[in-house]
Amino acid sequence: MPDQPPAPPHLPTDSSSELQPLPKGLASFGPSVSPGAHRALVVLVLAAASLALYVVWPFRTPLFMAVVMAAVLHPLHRKLEARLKGRAALSAALVTLALFLALAVPVASVMTFIAQEVSVGVAWVRSSLGVSSVSDLDWTKLPPPAMAFVEKVLATLHISPETLKDYLDEGLDRAQALSKEVLGASAGFAAGTLIMLAALYVMLIDGKGAVRYLKAISPLPRAQTNELFTEFANVTGAAVLGSTVTAFVQGTLATIGYFVAGVPHAFFLGVATLVCSFIPAVGTLLVWVPACAVLVVNGRTKSAIVLALYCLVVVGASDNVVKPLVMRGKVAMHGGLVLLSLLGGVTTFGLLGLILGPLALSFFVALLRIYRRDYLEQA
Repeated sequence: MPDQPPAPPHLPTDSSSELQPLPKGLASFGPSVSPGAHRALVVLVLAAASLALYVVWPFRTPLFMAVVMAAVLHPLHRKLEARLKGRAALSAALVTLALFLALAVPVASVMTFIAQEVSVGVAWVRSSLGVSSVSDLDWTKLPPPAMAFVEKVLATLHISPETLKDYLDEGLDRAQALSKEVLGASAGFAAGTLIMLAALYVMLIDGKGAVRYLKAISPLPRAQTNELFTEFANVTGAAVLGSTVTAFVQGTLATIGYFVAGVPHAFFLGVATLVCSFIPAVGTLLVWVPACAVLVVNGRTKSAIVLALYCLVVVGASDNVVKPLVMRGKVAMHGGLVLLSLLGGVTTFGLLGLILGPLALSFFVALLRIYRRDYLEQA
């Protein structure tokens, strides 16, 4: 007979040597993860998250805007990708380029127009008064009507011509210092725009995978996580759409007022009003207040007053009417809450508050809705 294989060694039957089931509290960690290791992992994850947040914090605004624009432009990107036969990189590049042109062309046009008008105005002042700087001002060279107007204003304010010249010198010094700050802010804005566009391009290509990953690691049930992601997409899209529609409405209304009042370059000033309307609180004021000043200088005081009232009441109030109306059908909140979120967001966060305000309040309402539906009503 062939040799039989050796019998396996006898295993001890002592209960202390047998594998015991994991305690109930450790079952979720698996057989090789202890509570201490889990706590250490949580601490390391929180520390790494804090460090990562610290690194990207200086770029928080452009990165947040990239996320918002990616959520808004994602449907357009998918449609364009399908037309381009699956070329996701080309589609993302075209969408990013379109957004860049939509932002850069109006802003560059407005800035160029302002620079040209300022240059023309300075040249007119120099030629009219025959001066090359404030120190060369001679009040006797002013035209008689202008001289009478200046003397009347100075007498009313109890200011002598010499004091006024000192104020102008000081104002020019401050303007020169401010110009450096404006130049630095402009450079920062340009850098932030480039970062936003680069992040948008990456998110359009890989954003779907990032969303799947966030959903996978979310501690909430899948249905609740999907609901919150849908809420984010709806609110950001509604906020961007509301701001855009409001800007076009304010630009159109302002253009009508400029034409009726006879303001020079009425159409272009309407475009400038459209662009500036995105600036919270003082947006449209940056355009129609100088337009009214031009009318006053030209002796059309009544037209200036009518235009100021029109812009203050009609153009300014349209921001608080159009935006909530556009957003109300797309955000699951009462119209009053939408208006409150917009006003509070702008007051707290500035320009980003147009999105962060409705987003914060809508997330709060959504969480209350989920808690009531999935926990209170199921109890």
